[in-house]
Amino acid sequence: MQITISTHNLAVSDRFRDYVADRAPKVESFFHQSADLLVKITRHDHSRSAGPEDEVELVTHSGSETVRAHASAGDKFAAFDVAFDKLLEQLRRHSDKRKVHRGKHAVPGASELSASDFAALDIEPVDAEVLLRNQKLRGE
Repeated sequence: MQITISTHNLAVSDRFRDYVADRAPKVESFFHQSADLLVKITRHDHSRSAGPEDEVELVTHSGSETVRAHASAGDKFAAFDVAFDKLLEQLRRHSDKRKVHRGKHAVPGASELSASDFAALDIEPVDAEVLLRNQKLRGE
């Protein structure tokens, strides 16, 4: 995973780079191919009373998929955590949409098992003719 950090009006410490690098593998687990993470940090100095505020925008690219998250907080670590949680939630929802939620994902019934499945279970399938003959003998 390639991580790119860009800033505006502030410098990024090695501590923050390590912080981002520790959390980045969670993003990659949602993609089937390699993904890029772009971290944009901007410091806004609103006024003397409010103090500076850091804005973090996270963008992931993987193939044709692009997912973004944005947050603001008093420091870049807190803003990154909020934006990262939003990004993970969006990625989870996006990957959940790609799953098949009906049909073949369930455990197959006995009628759907093949002969090789029965061999793996050490169970012999019953021949339909033998079953009908036995039912006729019992008077069912």
